[in-house]
Amino acid sequence: MKKQILCMIFCALIVTSVLTGCGKENVALIEEDTTSQQQTETESSYPDDLPADLNLAGEQVRFLYREEVSNEFYSEALNGDIVNDAQYNSILATEERLNADIVLVPRPGHMTSVRQEYMNHIKNSVQAGDDTYAWVDLMVGNVPVLMQEGIFMDVLQNPYIDVTKPWYLKNIENMAIDDHLYFVSGDASLGYLKSIFCMYFNVQVADDYQLGNIYELVDNGEWTLDKVIELTTITSQDLNGDGIYTADDKLGLLVHDWVHPKGFMGSTCFDLYAEDEDGTWVLTIGSERNVDVCNKVYAMLYATSGVYHSGVTSTATEDAAVYNALSAKFMAGDVFLTTAQMDDAVSQFRDMESAYGILPCPKYDTAQSEYRSVSRTTHNAFAMPVTCANVDAAGAVMEALSASNHETVIPAYFETALKTKYSRDNDSARMYDLIRETTVTDFGYVYNNAIGATTGLFDTGITKENTLASELASKKTSLEAALEVFLETVRDKCGH
Repeated sequence: MKKQILCMIFCALIVTSVLTGCGKENVALIEEDTTSQQQTETESSYPDDLPADLNLAGEQVRFLYREEVSNEFYSEALNGDIVNDAQYNSILATEERLNADIVLVPRPGHMTSVRQEYMNHIKNSVQAGDDTYAWVDLMVGNVPVLMQEGIFMDVLQNPYIDVTKPWYLKNIENMAIDDHLYFVSGDASLGYLKSIFCMYFNVQVADDYQLGNIYELVDNGEWTLDKVIELTTITSQDLNGDGIYTADDKLGLLVHDWVHPKGFMGSTCFDLYAEDEDGTWVLTIGSERNVDVCNKVYAMLYATSGVYHSGVTSTATEDAAVYNALSAKFMAGDVFLTTAQMDDAVSQFRDMESAYGILPCPKYDTAQSEYRSVSRTTHNAFAMPVTCANVDAAGAVMEALSASNHETVIPAYFETALKTKYSRDNDSARMYDLIRETTVTDFGYVYNNAIGATTGLFDTGITKENTLASELASKKTSLEAALEVFLETVRDKCGH
């Protein structure tokens, strides 16, 4: 049925391409002979650099994906939703173009209660020599944990993957260890876009308090921690007068998820590590600016009237009721600002009747030259097991699907769904662009789970004033040792 649908869609939306009629032979990769190539060679209509005559002979390429969020990668059928259908058609077009069979293998693994079992499944299957998976989806923050088992291939060695292409995360090559990279992330999945930290604000509340054009603050470089403090104080009301802000009051700022303050770590350029002159990652946290950032975030989150911390997370099943109730509170106009992730416009606020807008997480101060955004490390990354049965085929499918999604799925989600369907004004559309364009991949945040949980220094530093220096002093030696052990383990297990 897929092939029949493609005949109509592919001809109308893509362009004519030479497709071979090979059946499911026991051949991993077929390229046309020179004569055939000369006869059929035309300028490629695709943005990637894959050979025009690449034919995978019906090869099945299986992707393990976290079941709870598998729709950010795969669609089973057309259903009329613009993003779903673009995703379905992109997979279909990739299959037809390469004569491949892309298969989803879903397994629970996103929620906190099942993450470890999911990771164990990957490790055990690879160590048992199981070649079921060509690619395994992981939260990007958990890839480094399993990297230490030596079970993933270096994607930089794959002949068909080019991580400098725009369909991979910006600066992802900087996540390499000794020029070896064990995961890719980008437009093959919507995961990273959906998970970018941001803030949403209620336009009606801004109008009620005559706050002016909030977007101009961003445009003028004035959207800072101090400005958030100012507006939070103005827009909050302690309804019962007890001096304590709870979910029953009108809030200036809601910290919707206990993980969301990591967005401020990214937006204030609070860097934990840097590469030395040899390209080796070293711990660099501890500057005077780091201390000042922690103190200012502390002032915003813990010493400002009108702030409420939910203490829950969207990835814990037991927190769902509270999380959704707080979303409803924002939608009802009882919250001015809420911390968020980009997809909340779709997953949380799609039925909101009053206008709301999106903003980047604030800069530290006006002297900071640029806004910066990061994506929550629960977002998707793909790793190729060392047991992958056909490395070249897996690489070709990843590259072709990523390129196809870049031209079709990402515009459907980003341009049509977020910026048009769910944006309430043109300024929000500009903010979406700004947030996406300033999103970076941060080594300290991505590798955190494997190198001693260094982000805990930020977490502690923002909960009590002037604590960063003492926390660092007590943990610096162990953190440096953890990084060194990690690097040596990866070098040893992965054969650097």
